[in-house]
Amino acid sequence: MEVETLESPLVVRYERNDTLLHAQWQFLAQPHRAPSALQNLLDAAARPRVRACLLDLQYMPDLSSMGQPQTEYHLLVKLAALPLQHLALVFKADWQHEALLAATSCLAPAYEVQVFDDAAMALDWLRQTGEGYLGRGGGRTEQRRPLSN
Repeated sequence: MEVETLESPLVVRYERNDTLLHAQWQFLAQPHRAPSALQNLLDAAARPRVRACLLDLQYMPDLSSMGQPQTEYHLLVKLAALPLQHLALVFKADWQHEALLAATSCLAPAYEVQVFDDAAMALDWLRQTGEGYLGRGGGRTEQRRPLSN
């Protein structure tokens, strides 16, 4: 299920009874909307049923070169505090890997994190690691709300 508008740099989808969140930075998306879009992503990943998250940032520009030097770092620190079981990150640039290393040296997440070069491989890993779980929310249904900027 796609829950973002075209105005957002991120498109967020849910799979597997809302237990798997897949967020993808859109190619040529407007970087000035990054802080609010990334905060909305964190809010979505903190939903009670979400246990796994795929964050595909391969098309995200270097926000620090665009006047937002701490955006990626703060995202990674906040991701580490989420109650997930698995996080798959898709990066293509060295600066993204460096930001990840800087963030994890401060606060190690309590869940498994893997970094991939390819979103398909990351999604496959999450699907394999998530076999058989129902989610933190059990079987209850939840209202779906679109993320807004």
